Amino acid sequence: MSRQHTSADARMPARTAREVVEAKEQAMLAASRAIVELFIERGTNAFTIRELASHAGVSERSFYRYFPRKEDVVRPFLAAGAERIAAELAGRPPDEPLPTSLVRVWAGSWAATHVEQLRKLYRILRESEGFRAQWFQIMADSERLWAGAIAARLGIDPRSHQAALAGAVVSAAARLSTVEYGEAGDGEAGDGEAGGGEAGGGEAGGGEAPAELFAAALAMLGPTLFTAPDPRPR
Repeated sequence: MSRQHTSADARMPARTAREVVEAKEQAMLAASRAIVELFIERGTNAFTIRELASHAGVSERSFYRYFPRKEDVVRPFLAAGAERIAAELAGRPPDEPLPTSLVRVWAGSWAATHVEQLRKLYRILRESEGFRAQWFQIMADSERLWAGAIAARLGIDPRSHQAALAGAVVSAAARLSTVEYGEAGDGEAGDGEAGGGEAGGGEAGGGEAPAELFAAALAMLGPTLFTAPDPRPR
């Protein structure tokens, strides 16, 4: 019996290092999504590690392996949203005006389609310096993602000044649309910032929606930033 079991194990292909990493990333994202949904449902992030681990269905040991600090728990959720937006921009029709593609991609994002959840999450995370820091870091990372996707679309170097500036501007428009919507009707000045994300559903509950605010911000910009440079010598 033991020999048969050992023989069967030997025939099972070992997972590659990449598969191990991908499995861990998927487990982290699932835990992160579950906990973000808990924050939104309860309207607070005031939970112990034991409570968060239990809700996510992982051991406390695994929780700490995935998230060294409690605040790290939101990062996979936020990062996945930012990466999905950039990937969807790359998939837009190449003949579509770039500003139109940007507006449509943002309009389909979690932030734009789950606005009440976004508002709740924004207000929860802004209360803690550690959670706010995660928002800021995701916004910094999203600049690079936007820049890369825009550069690919325009056929320019992603390290170019134009790509970097476009990424920063689009990231700022996304951030400000989230902040403005999150603060609407709040009655207090907030100092947090927010960005992408992935989870549940919702409807607008006051003020212009993030998608409208984002489109309005891009409309203030001239066309040069989102136009491929003329390759002809001047």
